[in-house]
Amino acid sequence: MKTTVGITVTFGFIILAMEFSGGHSPSLITSCTKPGCKIKGNISINTGRRFYHVPGAEDYDSTVIYPTKGEKWFCTES
Repeated sequence: MKTTVGITVTFGFIILAMEFSGGHSPSLITSCTKPGCKIKGNISINTGRRFYHVPGAEDYDSTVIYPTKGEKWFCTES
């Protein structure tokens, strides 16, 4: 258990360091989204149903996109 927690904490510090390092390559967050693409497309864990969240919608702020699970950011409603 201690090893898992240590690895998780270490990984978290690495991600934070990468985000704030000021390097020339795009940040991890930027590489997962395109500038201006604010529509969140996620997939229900229980049903597999796809949902799209636009800015201002009820659950927009609390919705997290997991690209590793097939979820994406979209630039237009189409």
